[in-house]
Amino acid sequence: MLFFVSGVYLFVTGANRAIIKMENIHIEELFKKYLLGTITEEELRYLNDFFQRPDNLEEQDALFIDHFSKDFIGSSPLDAKAAIVKDAAWQEIQQRLGITATKHKYKRLSWWKGAAAAAGLLLVLSSGFYLYREYTGNRTAATRFADVDIPPGTNRATLTTSNGTVFQLNGAKEEIVIDKESIRYKDGDILPVKDGVRLVTLSTPRGGQYRVTLSDGTRVWLNAASSLSYPTTFNGKDREVTLHGEAYFEVAQQASQPFIVHTPKQDIKVLGTEFNINCYQDEGQTLTTLVTGSVRVEGRGGEKPLQLHPGEQAVLDNEDFTVSMVDVSLYTAWKDGDFRFRATPLVEVLHQIERWYDLDVDYTGIPEDIKIHASIRRDKKLSTVLHALEKIGDIKFEVKDRNIRLVH
Repeated sequence: MLFFVSGVYLFVTGANRAIIKMENIHIEELFKKYLLGTITEEELRYLNDFFQRPDNLEEQDALFIDHFSKDFIGSSPLDAKAAIVKDAAWQEIQQRLGITATKHKYKRLSWWKGAAAAAGLLLVLSSGFYLYREYTGNRTAATRFADVDIPPGTNRATLTTSNGTVFQLNGAKEEIVIDKESIRYKDGDILPVKDGVRLVTLSTPRGGQYRVTLSDGTRVWLNAASSLSYPTTFNGKDREVTLHGEAYFEVAQQASQPFIVHTPKQDIKVLGTEFNINCYQDEGQTLTTLVTGSVRVEGRGGEKPLQLHPGEQAVLDNEDFTVSMVDVSLYTAWKDGDFRFRATPLVEVLHQIERWYDLDVDYTGIPEDIKIHASIRRDKKLSTVLHALEKIGDIKFEVKDRNIRLVH
């Protein structure tokens, strides 16, 4: 535990709560030791505390700008670029301290003592710089992708009613609204749905996304290759919907009528909150990420129910729950038009690209050790994204029609 008293940090460790004074230690010196891989665990905890203090944000930004300004180019604000690097460093520090993940009863991860920390972080940092330059448009995409360039996804979806009617929704409208009297676009144009319809399903294809406001006022952002089934009105004791794929929920608060999301492997029960669910069948995991409020997650395989708090993520994998503190923006950025990756395996990155650009990826031989740290707008053409990934991961892609494979 760290205390700050009269300009001196006190670090309390071990069973005997020994106190180690860290006087006259400059953050800049510690950060250099961190990059070189010579920092001690006590010093690393000191550095972690520095990053967590909300009263020294300017000092934090200045630290990264001073160390890395020579690597930044382009017209985007320097502090925005430094924020990407600071974000990566803080998360890597917390992982090394073993305070980022828990399992069942919130057991801490063990302290990682790998010798390659400095080299790995420097690779991540330099990669982040490069990709930032790529998506700001300061470099053009490789011309070899030009003939097969594919535009990004758009607002595309279908609405299927319980009587079998299918509506191809207007992409320019972006959102539909359900109320007691009609199903309409947000701008007021009404869909000609027949009377007596009780259940509807909103479905997005690969390369599509859409939004819906349910009859209780709950808003849902539906990602690509996903579907949401829901009643036109919530008349029962619960408000129940069924999700396949991925969606972000902004649930209207109604204490007397809980909101329940059913997915293939679990159920999420809430009263009023914001959260993201990723339950794509081809990824084998169900991720529930809580932004605000509180949710109760119940697996279908006899797992003990979990109560999540803001900033926590429950991962259901092989009938086993793991709970972690995460940066929720990594899992919700898609709804705001961004891809965000932090040490994300290349396979997971390609899953997202495959769905958004409506592609088929050959995953044969993709190395498991390639990690991506980047932020990139989802409105970029495929060529821009692939060219950036090639540079950051030191890899090469081959694109033919709508098929991609890694070239060794």
